[in-house]
Amino acid sequence: MSNTKKQFSASAYVHKAVHEYRDAPAHRSGEAQTLRVLSVEPGGLADRIGLKPGDEIRELNGRPLADVIDFQFKAAIIGRRTTIQTQDRAITFVRREWDSFGLEFEPIEPLTCKNQCVFCFVHQNPKNVRRSLHIKDEDYRLSFLFGNYLTLTNVNEDEMRRIIEQRLSPLYISVHATEPELRRQLLGIEEYDGFMAKIDRLAKAGIQLHGQVVLCPGLNDGAHLERTIDDLLKFYPSLASLAIVPVGLTQYRNNLPKLKQFTPEIARQTIDHIAPIQKKWKRRIGTPFAFLGDEIYIMAGADIPPASHYADFPQIENGVGMVRTFLTQFKAALRLRTGTHHVKRGTVCTGTIFYPYLKDCVDQLGMDLKIVGVESRFWGPGIGVAGLLTGSDFIAALKENVYGDFVVLPSESMVGDDYLFLDDLKIKDVEKEVGVPIIPSGYDAREFVKWLFPSSQRLSLTHI
Repeated sequence: MSNTKKQFSASAYVHKAVHEYRDAPAHRSGEAQTLRVLSVEPGGLADRIGLKPGDEIRELNGRPLADVIDFQFKAAIIGRRTTIQTQDRAITFVRREWDSFGLEFEPIEPLTCKNQCVFCFVHQNPKNVRRSLHIKDEDYRLSFLFGNYLTLTNVNEDEMRRIIEQRLSPLYISVHATEPELRRQLLGIEEYDGFMAKIDRLAKAGIQLHGQVVLCPGLNDGAHLERTIDDLLKFYPSLASLAIVPVGLTQYRNNLPKLKQFTPEIARQTIDHIAPIQKKWKRRIGTPFAFLGDEIYIMAGADIPPASHYADFPQIENGVGMVRTFLTQFKAALRLRTGTHHVKRGTVCTGTIFYPYLKDCVDQLGMDLKIVGVESRFWGPGIGVAGLLTGSDFIAALKENVYGDFVVLPSESMVGDDYLFLDDLKIKDVEKEVGVPIIPSGYDAREFVKWLFPSSQRLSLTHI
């Protein structure tokens, strides 16, 4: 099964990892960077020209580099002599068409955010959380590479020009509201940031955009949300989709603005409000354009829309269509299943939000598996998604409560090759406490079903 999520841009020269925020000071620096090589793929172009892990690339064709994306852009020249200057030598080569560098650099230090958004999750963190979670990133590069959201408030003129020149597309934009005063209030900025003009400029330059609204009951819902949708539709198809997700509130909101909790009743009202708008625009342009996060349907007790509703699932990483994708993958895996399972008894964990769907799926397998919906003690009862569960949450739920010979934990709650949770515990720490092997679920329902039925794909615990 998968160890880590793939980077958003398949052509990225850097992977998203825990150590991407090593020291990350608050900055927006355009200064030249030294790019340190982390790994070199055997047989790739970098290997053939003699680059090695630890090499520091300082210039390309006599010019300094801003970051790994700058390298990617400038090293894309085909059929012409190119020179890389490292810390101790110059390397000249000619790149052929379809020649992959096979090169990975140390992760990017993020550009940071000065906004004081009323719902900012970073402000709701306890002290004993992973250091990277105290960093507020506002980085167009991470948006391009990994699908991180940015408000555009902190993106300066030089960065706007670079986005357009180097075709950093798609970008994922936190909109929240298009009304100038409401946006200023939500983002906690002193004056309106010219958001609509920035979107217009990027759209006219051919940069594909996807938007997000964190829905705060009583603030940017109702007529305000309708205006946001209408305003953004003016940029369709360059602005291709809008995700509407419920605000997440932890138990650590002392001295923060008072916000209303998203409730099942509010979720039902939101669906009733947005569904006719979605139907109208699907008839007119072939897509609902504005998509509700899965959590809204689940909280409302409503049916998850069919796969056809989600077009090409443009914002699945934002929890929009993730449940439908899982159900579709599971159904497909069930049809292709052959042979008998080799694992007799075990425990499978997920968040409380997804619990009923996972239980219904696993019950269809006819296996001796116990499904556990794990509560978020770390963040508080307002958080129910699996991706925010911590190692300590799993330990609390499983200690002396494990059924069978293994436990499956959702891969969304871990990062990196060492499977690190948000509270800095690792998978081996949980394994030690619960006393049985821990298996990451993978990011595809088909992977788990194939593991249970090894005649479809030969796997064992040691392969996970």
